Amino acid sequence: MPQAIEPQMPTGTEVASYQTYAQARAGVDYLSDNGFDVSSITIVGTDLHLVERVRGRLTIARASLSGASSGALWGALIGMLMSAGQSVGGTGGWVVSGIVVGALVGMALAALAFIIRGRNRDLVSSQQVVALRYAVLASADIDRAYALLQRTPGNRARAQRPRAETELPKKDSVGFFPDGRPRFGAATKEGDVPGAPAAPEPGAAPEGGSPEAPAAPDAPPSGQEDAPASSPSKDRPEA
Repeated sequence: MPQAIEPQMPTGTEVASYQTYAQARAGVDYLSDNGFDVSSITIVGTDLHLVERVRGRLTIARASLSGASSGALWGALIGMLMSAGQSVGGTGGWVVSGIVVGALVGMALAALAFIIRGRNRDLVSSQQVVALRYAVLASADIDRAYALLQRTPGNRARAQRPRAETELPKKDSVGFFPDGRPRFGAATKEGDVPGAPAAPEPGAAPEGGSPEAPAAPDAPPSGQEDAPASSPSKDRPEA
């Protein structure tokens, strides 16, 4: 009694990725041509989609023609079996008869099936399972397999050089004119206004000169002393 094999997920490291199965198969052939042990390679289709391509509308004439072609093939096979052990002329007669009879029978059966089925399925289409991408996995000698598959066409897992990004100067605030003057009352983080002259510090000398000393109060002329204040008792005459 045959035993069903339990489905298992593939093992290995992805070394290449292709859009079509033909490209993935060509990549594996390239590994084999370069002496790589392909027994450790697995092709895995990911993101599977069931695609049905409609060829046209099914009519009774189309159904009868399809039945006639398949019936003719079966009739030819039966005619060859029936003509076993006969001469060449007899074999040809049996084969031709089988083709004619098989085509008629197939046509009749196909037309009858179309009438019974009705319009439930009156389209001619073909179904196919398509993967969005095909990954190539390697379970041994991964670095060599990756390096070899870099040369195959259609490989979308190629190493890309990092782009050199130029750092743009960052602004601490927004709303400034190109010359640095603030717009709409904007200011920097330090509270300074870009482009404005710095306020002089107290006691600092102006540009191009020396600091001036503060003016002293007016002194009395030399040689004169302050007269004492007159006393009212001395100014009064004696009685």
